[in-house]
Amino acid sequence: MDPKFKQNIILFAEVIVPDLYQKTSLEYLFIKNFKVIFLGLEKDSASKIKLLVRLVETMSFIYNLKSFEKLSYNKRQKFIDKLYQFPIGKVVAGLTGLRSLILISYYGIDEVWATINYDGPITQTS
Repeated sequence: MDPKFKQNIILFAEVIVPDLYQKTSLEYLFIKNFKVIFLGLEKDSASKIKLLVRLVETMSFIYNLKSFEKLSYNKRQKFIDKLYQFPIGKVVAGLTGLRSLILISYYGIDEVWATINYDGPITQTS
C-alpha cells in the first residue's frame, strides 16, 4: 500500500471514527484491517477508492490551499463535512463507500469490541 494513500486513509478515518485520533496502537490495527479488506476488493473498486483519495487531496488544495495531510484535525472535519455536501453524487457515493470500509476496518479490531459491548463472534460447540 502506497505510504501517502495509507496516511490519507488514516487521516480520513480519524474524522469518521474520532476514537482513532492520535491512538497509534489502534491506528496500526485499523490500517492492518483496512489493507486486508482493500486488497480483497475487485480491481475496479480499489482503483475507484484510490482515485477518490487523490480527488480529496486535489480538492483540499482548491478549498483550503493546503494538502489534506497538512490540515489540522478540526479543518479536516469541516472539509470532509463539506465534501458530503458536494453536488456530484458519485463523489458523495464514493465517500460513503470509503466511510463503510473505514467503519468495518475499525470495528473489526478486537480491542474496540469492549467499547461497543460486543463479545466477539459466537462459537458453536458440537
